[in-house]
Amino acid sequence: MFMPRSPADELANLRNRIAELRAREAALEARFIEMNDEGRHIGYLADVIVERRAHDVFDITKLPPEIQNDPRFHTVKHVTSIRVEPRDTVGIDAFLELEAPGSDFEVIEHD
Repeated sequence: MFMPRSPADELANLRNRIAELRAREAALEARFIEMNDEGRHIGYLADVIVERRAHDVFDITKLPPEIQNDPRFHTVKHVTSIRVEPRDTVGIDAFLELEAPGSDFEVIEHD
């Protein structure tokens, strides 16, 4: 069924807009990183603070294989994902060209 304002289409539209914003965000952040200038960058409505920090990361790949492969150290996690897949627009165009059911009717006007 064709629903011009379906929640699926709204979600797809939002994700497209978010992707565009994230791409712009990444481009702006890359500029600050490329400048290699730590500190405060003054704007009219907000400031950007660039800080660099180092921290330790636990690297499990450096553990011996007998520990990495031991099922006692593994946990199963269940994840629910929601994907948005574009529809075949040719199918939608063909659907829109069809006559709507019950389109053979007479209009009776009255006062």
